[in-house]
Amino acid sequence: MLFNQSSPLIMWTQRSRCKVIIILVAFTLILILDVLYENSVKQTNSIAPSESFSLNLNPTTAASEAFSSNLDTIRATTEANKEYDVPLIVTTFYENYNFYENSRDVKDQPITMGRYGNDIPFFWSIPKAGTATINDILSECLNLRMAGSSSQIDYDSYDQIQVVNGGLGDANSRGGHFVNVNFGYLPGILKAQEWKMAESGLVDVAVTSYIHKGITKAFDHFHPARIFTVLRHPTQRMISLFRHHKDAMRDKDITLLEFASDSQHYVDNWMTRTLSNQHHGPVRGVDYLYAKIVMKERVLILLLDEINESVERLVAFMAWGSRLEPPLGNGDKAGGLGGNACIESYLHSNPANAHHNDQSKTEGNSTEWQMLKDINKYDLDLYSYGKELFDGEQKELYNNLRSKSG
Repeated sequence: MLFNQSSPLIMWTQRSRCKVIIILVAFTLILILDVLYENSVKQTNSIAPSESFSLNLNPTTAASEAFSSNLDTIRATTEANKEYDVPLIVTTFYENYNFYENSRDVKDQPITMGRYGNDIPFFWSIPKAGTATINDILSECLNLRMAGSSSQIDYDSYDQIQVVNGGLGDANSRGGHFVNVNFGYLPGILKAQEWKMAESGLVDVAVTSYIHKGITKAFDHFHPARIFTVLRHPTQRMISLFRHHKDAMRDKDITLLEFASDSQHYVDNWMTRTLSNQHHGPVRGVDYLYAKIVMKERVLILLLDEINESVERLVAFMAWGSRLEPPLGNGDKAGGLGGNACIESYLHSNPANAHHNDQSKTEGNSTEWQMLKDINKYDLDLYSYGKELFDGEQKELYNNLRSKSG
């Protein structure tokens, strides 16, 4: 016998054979799992709108609850447009479940007012939709400590979170108090996360356009965001963006048609992209559907065209009524005005937005107007839906809140 059973060569050969067998078995299992997965996807794609489907998350999570509560909407839109396929909707909710966990349902605000002491108002600022005016009202009229962006603050000079530019404020002052995180930009949001801004108790309102990053990074389930925003007609907003672009750029001769023809000047369907967290590639029907559900479930809607009632609703929903009392001193930027007079001043007498009442001369049937409509078709639908919420269920919530407080 040339080799005995215990020789090194025999042992090496046996080990090699075992490894080959293990690899073959593992490869076979992978093939089987791949086939099972493909069959599962095909089966899920074939689900009829009337059949039952659910989100594979812990049923106690807010994302799962939001998904389940909107099954009728999902079924209806799936039936109307095959682009809204079920697996993609499930994946979208799953990927963004932290957003739901870290934010408050809009219906909780008026019904359970005062119950959630750790909730933090969150202003989702949409460019050229009255943002500057609302920021002034929040800071100057309501005297809120704001986490936003201010040119008055050297954010890089601090190594810990604190309130700056006026301190914590007292009964003799109004406005101008900021938390020293540049929350309007992504590095500032990460700094807010690092410094545990939501837990600090120093911020009264957070302001940023980065709604998903802001909420998922800087907030948590125990310190959730209560979102509000101001909507403006998307075409009018784009025209205002064009005027801002023209004022800021050296190319003063650029026309609206040229602006609309070059996508490097703007982001199409900005609201839908931002709410659905879809920043690359074309906007899909599922992105609009998800944005629509987020708006319904999580966002208090204010309208630029109904700004007086909108601000009244905001003050009521956030329980800021006590902040409208006039200050004792006259050294503040609002000239010693009470909160209501201060708000009236910023809304009508001295608004911060450069083109606040600039009515566009662009006709609704013009080439430019039609181009802007085509560019923002999802945002136009989302805006219309926001108006429905404003005039419908959110108006009812506001009326119920007023009747209870009255």
